[in-house]
Amino acid sequence: MTKSRMRVPRPVVSSLLTSRRAGADGFQVDRPSAIPSKSGDPTSSSSWSLVSFDVDGTIFRRPALREAAHALGLREEWDEIDDLFDRAKINLRERLQSHYALLNGKRMTDILTEVAKVDVMKHVRETVDALRADGVKAVLLTDLPNFLCADLVDRFGFDGYIASSVGIRDGIVSGQIEPLTDKRLGLEKYCSRMSIPRSKCAHVGDGRNDVPVFRAVKYSIALNSRVAQVNKAASHTMITDDLLDVYRHLRTAI
Repeated sequence: MTKSRMRVPRPVVSSLLTSRRAGADGFQVDRPSAIPSKSGDPTSSSSWSLVSFDVDGTIFRRPALREAAHALGLREEWDEIDDLFDRAKINLRERLQSHYALLNGKRMTDILTEVAKVDVMKHVRETVDALRADGVKAVLLTDLPNFLCADLVDRFGFDGYIASSVGIRDGIVSGQIEPLTDKRLGLEKYCSRMSIPRSKCAHVGDGRNDVPVFRAVKYSIALNSRVAQVNKAASHTMITDDLLDVYRHLRTAI
């Protein structure tokens, strides 16, 4: 008996090929009103003005949105999209668009409830607080959705995020999806907006999509990465379950 093939949301993928807006890059920046503006920030005592953090594998110990999708009954569809991407049948933009389209109609609170069950690194809040005490902004840099990043800002005090944009209406995932497919470009736009030179930036990540960011900033840390290309591209490699180890190292890095 031939195994039936799961239906992937092909209309989402095919529509991307004809409806991409010129110049769209998925750039999404949010600085919560609770975070002081530049004039109220502490005077910097660090070599760095900004440290950006990848999310999956860097803050979360496992892919958080994938775990949430599995828990919400989307395991087969989600993993089939990953398989198409791994076999180069779709590109990154199509992968992200298709993943996030699966969430349409889901309650944001239900998604975030499942995300909150995923283990995070030790001492995330303490690391962010220590950086901010040194006058260093701590931001998230990820292709995950903005609403997930906003939740991490609330939980851990990050200064903001650079992420994919996924529409929410009345607490339900809906509307426009604009993936952040180029994290380097997202960071460059953020730095331009905030008047932060990239020579004063460091990035922490673990995946292949962090490599272009590593090359664009002054200093980089490959955190718990199992990918040789990532470790080779980074200024420093680190294996730890405590994010404060990253802070301690950055205090001594030139």
